[in-house]
Amino acid sequence: MVELHPLVPAGRGRAAMSVPPVTRLKGLFLRALSRITNRHAVLLPAEAGRDDALIDLRAPYRVTGAVLTVDLRETGSGRLSATLLGYEGHFPVRVLWTGEAREYPGPSALGLDLVSGAVRLDGSDWGRVPLPLPGRRFCWKLRLVAPDGRVRERLTGHYVPLDVSAVGREYFEGENYVDHEAQSAADHQEIVRLLRSHGARAPVLEVGCATGGLLAALDAEGLTGVGVDVSEWAIARSAERLGPDRTWVCDVEKDELPASVTARRPFGTLVLAAVLEHFREPFAVLARLTPLAAPGTVLVLSTTNRDSLCQMLFGSEWEGHFDWTHRSVDQISARTLRAELPALGWRIERLTTDLVWDISADPTRATVREWWASDARFRRLLAERELGDIITCVAVKT
Repeated sequence: MVELHPLVPAGRGRAAMSVPPVTRLKGLFLRALSRITNRHAVLLPAEAGRDDALIDLRAPYRVTGAVLTVDLRETGSGRLSATLLGYEGHFPVRVLWTGEAREYPGPSALGLDLVSGAVRLDGSDWGRVPLPLPGRRFCWKLRLVAPDGRVRERLTGHYVPLDVSAVGREYFEGENYVDHEAQSAADHQEIVRLLRSHGARAPVLEVGCATGGLLAALDAEGLTGVGVDVSEWAIARSAERLGPDRTWVCDVEKDELPASVTARRPFGTLVLAAVLEHFREPFAVLARLTPLAAPGTVLVLSTTNRDSLCQMLFGSEWEGHFDWTHRSVDQISARTLRAELPALGWRIERLTTDLVWDISADPTRATVREWWASDARFRRLLAERELGDIITCVAVKT
């Protein structure tokens, strides 16, 4: 399906990336169509043009019990087939279980017991999924063929929340991030740009330095610094990259900072990139860090926005809750930052929100992200109303 929007100038991409040939051909086609029609052409999935192409159901994204139940609402009859898919990288392409097509009894419940692996349709056994699942994110691919041959389909995304204290390799390379290094590279470039434009100075303290990627990028800009992180695994990787005496294991919410860090104060720059939401009391942490600054110190932080459009839509199933170490996503917003930072002596120079943060496999949920990606007017609306999922803030110590 091709959707046409009023033609607006195209914006620059957030990061350069390799583009497959098919994608380039689609781009050429859409640009040509845009010129001909003076509209902004967007390719949408075929089901976007048909109300009767999608199975009507209710399904939780966040699975909180031992049994995942998908409430099927379709009233007609037909043959229902179901396939459970796991993820390889960002995509649900790994077949974990396929059930033979069976008669659909009308509105019913599809259940998956995450303890035994049993699959049931309206209480009747359908089969058994091999356990354990290879990851905590998975999805159902459902297909309902009516007696007249009409086909309805649906992909439903799900994840199992974790509650563990360790933040090791699995966190950075699979269970939370698919590939932390690759996913963070564009963010590091943006932080470097912000620091340049706001006159940041060395020394830099990065709280939540992970594997040291940003500190390495800042070294290249002449902004040398040090970092701390709660993950022993990440700090070991950062030491391999940066050398000794640059990063330390420390939970700044409850631990005293290492003497090697406090000896460098006052810092010219403080960075908390995608970190604040991990603390139980985020503004108390900012209060603890503020004495490390001096007048003119630049603070750059990025964090979650509890007042975002997606949080309003999805509530506890918002993507901000996927990371089990996000302990304060319900406390932080553009509004609370505007109140708390000046109270601590920080003058806000820039505060913006961006992004629709949804990576659910369910294409019905993903329509919000598709809208954000394809329509500059929608992106502008979210920015002006501070409804984006991610906050970026630059402040200066007074």
